[in-house]
Amino acid sequence: MIMIVIMVVGVAAVLVGTLSSSALKSARQEKSAAALAMAKEALIGRAVSDDNMPGSLPCPDTNDDGSAELLSGNVCPSNIGRLPWRTLNLPDLRDGSGERLWYALSPAFRDDDSAQPLNSDTKGTLLVYGANNVLQTQAGYSAVAVIFAPGSAISTQTRNTVAQQNNATNYLDTANGKNNSSAGGPFIAGAQAATFNDQLLYITTQDLMPLIEQRLAVEIKRALTYYYDAHNYYPWADSVTASGDYDANDGYNRGWLPKSIAASTSAAEWSGTARPPQWFFDNQWYTLIYYGVAKIYTQSPGSCDPGFCTEDTLSVDHPTNTGVRVLFFMPGTFNSALQRSATTLSDYLEDSANKDDANDRYATPASQARDRDRIYWLSSSSIWKP
Repeated sequence: MIMIVIMVVGVAAVLVGTLSSSALKSARQEKSAAALAMAKEALIGRAVSDDNMPGSLPCPDTNDDGSAELLSGNVCPSNIGRLPWRTLNLPDLRDGSGERLWYALSPAFRDDDSAQPLNSDTKGTLLVYGANNVLQTQAGYSAVAVIFAPGSAISTQTRNTVAQQNNATNYLDTANGKNNSSAGGPFIAGAQAATFNDQLLYITTQDLMPLIEQRLAVEIKRALTYYYDAHNYYPWADSVTASGDYDANDGYNRGWLPKSIAASTSAAEWSGTARPPQWFFDNQWYTLIYYGVAKIYTQSPGSCDPGFCTEDTLSVDHPTNTGVRVLFFMPGTFNSALQRSATTLSDYLEDSANKDDANDRYATPASQARDRDRIYWLSSSSIWKP
């Protein structure tokens, strides 16, 4: 009986130890996942709210002081380092093992003028593979940034000296031939094992650009409204088929939202409260935004080009919304199915009703995916929708 009791107690101890170890591992992974999610949200918020170049992100922190490194010339000193939590106004984020997060950045999204233009056609360059070694980031949607929870030291990783603590190889692991400490990737979310304990989360243009487009849509609504209030008409459009300079073309009521509206019969330039933000120009958003204005709301309806200005008003989902004054489309995120050309409207607008705009009738885009093209229009009662 004594031997049986001892055996039962021994087995119970082993089971309790196993359960405790499993619970501890799970708790650590949950803490890491929460820290990664907070970091991703902060990075996206930082990119969307930037007043100089929306979409841009800070350089990684290479000396573990919590602040993004200053640019070296016009590039980041390193495209991999720790997450700059101070710069992002975050608490000192730690993963489940008490380590600070690491962060890799796609160079095209660095916060420097030399990275312009940064818009919906800009692509990330960081590839991320799953535990099964299958590419997770779709073609055209490669990651803009990758955030890592490094976990505790494994194998030959040593984190004793300052130099060791600032070396990514002592924190980020390798699996299936992919090394997470490589600045340009490719990276891997490998299976948790004795030789791999990284957790990661990444940001794609799908996460980022729709929010920036929403922000810009608000600015364009404001600019067009103020322009009309000042002049009692809307600017001419830039021709899609002849968009070499992106300046307004007299008599064209549909095309690109112009970079310059000083056409021969439109002396009033973008200025004052009607001027879009400077980053609209710096990042060449005018090369992506399709724009239409009703004939009777142009400066001189009688000078409308017969081939590009046919109806007195525009319509959306005809005949549901007629009498539309002005409208524009945000293009959605670049993907591999859309090899965009400045003179090919169908590369930006996916719905067939919008590709053929000769009758000034437009349709609400069929796709409800947040990263596809979206229409904004002003009704006859001067209410913007949406």
